[in-house]
Amino acid sequence: MHANWTTTDIDEPQVNALAAALGISPVTATLLVARGHGTPEAARTFLSPSLAGLRPPHRLFGMDTAVERLIRAITHDEMIFICGDYDADGITSTALLVTFLQSTGAKVGWHLPHRVSDGYGFHASQVTEHAHPAGAKVIITVDCGSTSFEAVEAAKSCGIDVIITDHHTTGDTLPEALAIINPKQPACESGMQDLAGVGVAFYLAVALRKGLRDINHWGKKGEPNLKALCDMVALGTIADIVPLTGENRILTRAGLDMINQKTRPGIVSLLTASKVTAQEVGAEDIAFRLAPRINAAGRMDNAQVGLDLMLATSQKQAAPIAKELCRLNTQRQDTEAQIFEEIVDYINESPGLLDRKSFVLAKNGWHPGVLGIVASRVVREYGKPAFVISVDARGLGKGSGRSIPGVDLYQALKSTADTLERFGGHRQAAGLQLQASRIVEFHRRLEAHLSESTTDDDYITTLPADARLPLSEITPALIDELETLAPFGEGNREPLFIAENIPVLSSSEVGRGHRRYLLDTSGNSHLNKCMAIRFNHPGGPPEKRISRCLYTLRWNRWNGSKSPQLQIHDMEV
Repeated sequence: MHANWTTTDIDEPQVNALAAALGISPVTATLLVARGHGTPEAARTFLSPSLAGLRPPHRLFGMDTAVERLIRAITHDEMIFICGDYDADGITSTALLVTFLQSTGAKVGWHLPHRVSDGYGFHASQVTEHAHPAGAKVIITVDCGSTSFEAVEAAKSCGIDVIITDHHTTGDTLPEALAIINPKQPACESGMQDLAGVGVAFYLAVALRKGLRDINHWGKKGEPNLKALCDMVALGTIADIVPLTGENRILTRAGLDMINQKTRPGIVSLLTASKVTAQEVGAEDIAFRLAPRINAAGRMDNAQVGLDLMLATSQKQAAPIAKELCRLNTQRQDTEAQIFEEIVDYINESPGLLDRKSFVLAKNGWHPGVLGIVASRVVREYGKPAFVISVDARGLGKGSGRSIPGVDLYQALKSTADTLERFGGHRQAAGLQLQASRIVEFHRRLEAHLSESTTDDDYITTLPADARLPLSEITPALIDELETLAPFGEGNREPLFIAENIPVLSSSEVGRGHRRYLLDTSGNSHLNKCMAIRFNHPGGPPEKRISRCLYTLRWNRWNGSKSPQLQIHDMEV
């Protein structure tokens, strides 16, 4: 896969004015302008996100109806039943509402679906086998439900009101639920369409707390502190890879504050079990250490394991659950690696596959819980859209697809819809179901669509650098300023810099296939050498010079001290 590095032209007078107004470096001012925070007011708001900056919950369509019904359920001692999803967003959403509703004194029940036996979403079986037998009068869905027509009808026939909270794309028609709170529905003009499912659930808690305040429900016991729930909001939001801007940035920053206070036994135990030793837990720790372990429950076993961790009331209770999640994650990694190795061997044995515009890879019995992760690895390795499909004993194939920026996967599936039984998703990720006998035809049709709709340029990866930053210009103050732009993630990526003509003092392979460099920073008055790391790239250049490199810059903290470190993302020697 070929990659181009690009930089964006920035209005220098605006950059200089912002740098002077805020007393920051031109580099940081350039980053702020490029991210749309070019005025001092906008930049200050971005750099210092506050819960006071959240837009009011009543702007979400359906909120007032939902709050009114839930107040009636709470004051009349009616059972409220939560139906969630099996990923980290759905698990944290469920845990958040269960925790909050219990603080109101409500009767609460819940159920999470099983990935294999139930599949994604809110199902009629959840109503008839779980909610109705529990005596539910109200069902709240979290992170799902916007296309669950049959389940809503099943609930209505049982005399149960349904409140849908979700953030997924809706169709032209919606289920006839009592209320639907989904910022992506056509009737919602809140501007909060980037919220994760757990963010929507948090907003419902905010609105319901105020509604109960208005009827003096809290009395002498006092209202619950909703910032205390933001740790779960941060976990679910980062795990779901939604843009870390606007409300999501505010909620994630508040959630990271709570995580670092180490108040929730489940999260504390998971940090310990996953060996997160950082002095301050950041978004990267959640994305690469905590979230995969929470997701492993739904992928390899039952999402209830992850929910049990979030609801644990002591570290004694949480510690064995955290260890089990780590075990499931290791099992997930091994299963994923095995399938990926099979795919690589197959492609190596059939090199003609590399001439195609996509991969469609299928086999009997592949574990359905890891197909999306494997598809992502195939895309990273080969730079082409990929579908990975598991075929069951009945000859039914279920698969996940991932794409490259230049190819719209959802449109590709629409063009092949008559070969499929079901499909859904969006531009970069999708799922499908089809008969095994139609897999070859599906791939043929997919190739035809891509041949007509794409060009070679669509398969060239572009790596957008933010600025040229010679190593001689790195300062401690600049690294401190870069940290104020965090948390980094979708929509607010970590800044990428280009440096050229870098002398290499030494390099060595470290860990499992990584390479560490010691770089010469001559001309820098603050440091004369700097460490750098390149992950998943054991090979290195001659230990003399790097012609160009694309890198991120951060503090490497260890044992109470810190030093500058580059993470190299791409290089030319």
